[in-house]
Amino acid sequence: MLKYKGGQEAKGGFYLKKGEWEIATLEGKTAILPGGAECEYIKLPALLFVPLAMVMGALYVMFLPFIGFAMLFKLVGGKAAHAVRALVTGHEVAMEKERG
Repeated sequence: MLKYKGGQEAKGGFYLKKGEWEIATLEGKTAILPGGAECEYIKLPALLFVPLAMVMGALYVMFLPFIGFAMLFKLVGGKAAHAVRALVTGHEVAMEKERG
């Protein structure tokens, strides 16, 4: 059995939470998986865990700068869109209204 639900008793080892890419570790012979019945887990063999952790770490390191730039561009774009919308509709920008 490779698929488990949250709150279910399972053998000790590594479990990958589907949808969130979260790894839960269970110590001892048996333990309860965290979360409710809506959480689904896949048991990871110990030999697969190390390469999977290395790949996930490499992806994190590679995409972290892009995520930072994307957040910056979203913030700047949102502020610019808000200012343009205020100019077009003739309404004052909320921040200027708060200052005065």
